[in-house]
Amino acid sequence: MKSPQAQVDERGAAASPPRWRTALLRRIALTIAAKLALLTLLYLLFFSPSHRPPVDAGAVDRLLLQAR
Repeated sequence: MKSPQAQVDERGAAASPPRWRTALLRRIALTIAAKLALLTLLYLLFFSPSHRPPVDAGAVDRLLLQAR
């Protein structure tokens, strides 16, 4: 008689992954989702185009001419 963990289906693959593996995959997926959410939030708060100053050729020219 086989134990429940040792049962395999007709293809030879495990019938279901162990509980620890399912929990680990869920935790990894949640961690990656949280990191993506935080990176998106940081981008929107600090690096989005709405936070960039307007730059025109005249302003760059004035700044470069002062440096000479």
